[in-house]
Amino acid sequence: MSGIKIAKYLCLVPGIFLIASGLMVLCFPSFASTLFDIKDINVFKEPMAKAMGIRQLAIGLMIIILVLTNQIKALGLIMLIGALVPFSDFLIFSSSIGWVSSLRHAGPVPLIFGLGIYLLYLTRIKQ
Repeated sequence: MSGIKIAKYLCLVPGIFLIASGLMVLCFPSFASTLFDIKDINVFKEPMAKAMGIRQLAIGLMIIILVLTNQIKALGLIMLIGALVPFSDFLIFSSSIGWVSSLRHAGPVPLIFGLGIYLLYLTRIKQ
């Protein structure tokens, strides 16, 4: 299997996670509060939480569709730019849930950013 195929299929991991976490925020707020380490479940019943769930779901669907339609350059750009979302979540949540708990948001940043750079690099070589 070529490097581009492996990288493309690795993009499914954050895509599926985003879809699953978005659905959890929208449909199962108590489970989402445990997953995101937010003690006050009422936070997930507010409109901003619903918007967050829809954001997660939409970005995850974009990633999955780009993988399935083999749009590698667009997928690389989405992954590269999309790495800003968990990084900013890490910075925002660190003040409310603590640095250690918010590390779960920063954890996927190197993978997502790295996949974006790698996919863009490979598409540039192919041109």
